[in-house]
Amino acid sequence: MRKMRLASAVVVAAIAVSGTVLATPAMADPPAATFRPLVGVGSDTTQDVLNALAGDSVNGTSYAATAVTADGQGIASYDAIEPGTGSTSSKITTRKGGPSFPRPNGSGPGRNALTASLDGHAFGAGPGVSGVAIPDQVDFARSSGGPSASGTALTYVPLARDAVGVAAKGSLLQNLTVDELHDLYSSASPEVNGVPVHPFIPQVGSGTRKFFLAAIGLTDSDIQPNVGIVQENQANPALTLDNSLVPFSVGSWIAQNNGVSPDFSTTAVKNGAFLANVQLPGDSGTTSPVVTVNGKLAPVSGYYENATFGRDVYDVLPSRSIDPTSVFFNKALYDIFVTDTTRAAAMASANAESVIAKFGFLNESYNGSIDPSHHAKFGGLEETGLSAALPGTPALHAAPADSGVKFSWTAPANTGLAVTDYRVLVTNAKGAVVVNKDLPAGTTSYNFTGALGSYSAKVTANNLNGSGTPAVWSGAVKYSTITYVKTATTAYGSTPLVLAAVRDSHSIATGTVTVKEGSTVRGTGKLDSKGNVTVSLPKTLGVGTHGLTVSYGGNTSLLSSSGTLKLTITKANPTVVVTAPKSFSHLSNAKFTVKVAAVGTVPTGTVRIYTGASVLATGTLKNGVATITMPKLAKGNRQLHALYVGSGTVAGKYSANFTVKVV
Repeated sequence: MRKMRLASAVVVAAIAVSGTVLATPAMADPPAATFRPLVGVGSDTTQDVLNALAGDSVNGTSYAATAVTADGQGIASYDAIEPGTGSTSSKITTRKGGPSFPRPNGSGPGRNALTASLDGHAFGAGPGVSGVAIPDQVDFARSSGGPSASGTALTYVPLARDAVGVAAKGSLLQNLTVDELHDLYSSASPEVNGVPVHPFIPQVGSGTRKFFLAAIGLTDSDIQPNVGIVQENQANPALTLDNSLVPFSVGSWIAQNNGVSPDFSTTAVKNGAFLANVQLPGDSGTTSPVVTVNGKLAPVSGYYENATFGRDVYDVLPSRSIDPTSVFFNKALYDIFVTDTTRAAAMASANAESVIAKFGFLNESYNGSIDPSHHAKFGGLEETGLSAALPGTPALHAAPADSGVKFSWTAPANTGLAVTDYRVLVTNAKGAVVVNKDLPAGTTSYNFTGALGSYSAKVTANNLNGSGTPAVWSGAVKYSTITYVKTATTAYGSTPLVLAAVRDSHSIATGTVTVKEGSTVRGTGKLDSKGNVTVSLPKTLGVGTHGLTVSYGGNTSLLSSSGTLKLTITKANPTVVVTAPKSFSHLSNAKFTVKVAAVGTVPTGTVRIYTGASVLATGTLKNGVATITMPKLAKGNRQLHALYVGSGTVAGKYSANFTVKVV
């Protein structure tokens, strides 16, 4: 068990105003009609230090010389309550010509305003109140606590280390345990040694309120009606009665009582208020959150580093805005708030950390981290009723191109929040990332060019909630080719020829060419040393017009390609030869032989013998020959001819005229 740590000098306080939010002219938003590129709202706890880091005046001191900027851009930090009046219902305008909207009072409302700025929902809506749409009006939120919603839309970047103490008045509350605090805030009649105690707690939405309740094992639902509500980090209205207490940011207590921040507590201190000593879990004695050094309050590091009462305070940024590969990347926002392996955030510079320490916070080595293993956190959008669904999977098509691939896709079906962008990730055969490209939501294609080889690609749709399931592709990058083709009209029975030439701009094509009619292969051939081939098709292709596709199959370095053409097959042109006796008796039936021949086929069908236009006899070809028995003819010389009628594949044709003598 550790010994009791150094107790601070009791800082005396009293309260002059009760039950109200106190105002002070020392607080300040950016000067009137001044608009800066990077707007922050939210936590009361860190508003003063952010005002100082913005270069504004805080409690009469100008911090212009140490203003944090990047790329010529600065920050604007708007207070949780209205400067000067203390109003909790005032409005702010953060962009020139932008909407006026309710001032976010606390960490939760600040994160909600950032969410509304991202997704466009109406901020400040409630019963009978429609709220205001504030797209792109807020860039970051101040938060004294971690996320309330799961997800990755928001990144909680540590600004510094703070702690939550208990501001109290009355000797009975000098030393407190976690169990005592639990009982005081959950009891309908809280008391210590029979003496009534008056607990107060910050407003709903306060990060300090949420953190404190979690530290003592309670939630909002455990709070009793007797617990008073006060504005966060204001002791004066809370500690007017003896035996009163309220959770308080130790950093804010230090800054107020040292005269650094606007004062909401020293009146209470003058009347006996103090920060109570707390028995930290695992300790045998109590520990003071503060120590007096040279007349000024300073943090007790052991209290700040305690896991129960110590806490990181954050600047909450849209995750996409600090992703250098995102289309939404904001370099100035990144440079101001984020520390990476090459440089420290502007917020973690020596000047900035000097200012941060002045306001009662501890600087840590992880200030500016976006690594969850080094105190950063991820959270979801903070708005009741928002869909938490991720986008669906895009329908992906990949078309090979010369030395690359053209990816195109259609948007997935709407699952809730609109798609904001698409991520294209391409890796090579060794798994190395060669493309990591984020594209706006309206983009539906991406042309990838790379060295020859195998690749895998993913196209992912994103919305504010995160990334959906990617569409995937695997394939090879090759050089493109063009297949040139030609042919000639061919008679049935002759061999049709298709000439193909495959060309590319990098080498001589090698491989096989295939000729198809529909899905039927009609012929194949191997390219010669010049990338040419003549493909012979079947002699039996039917008479008519044939639509052919000539395809080159590609090789290890060349893409496939194809060409189309039409091949006309005509009927074969036959020869008709008649063999007949030169003379025969008018009393006999002479026999004539008719032979019909054609290239590549044996004609079939009917043959007729004519005298003039009159048919004398008819025969049928068998194996291309017809033997015809003639009728008895009258005496005399007769001029005759034969006609081959034709078929589906062979054209009809007349023989030469011939003369026979009938005796």
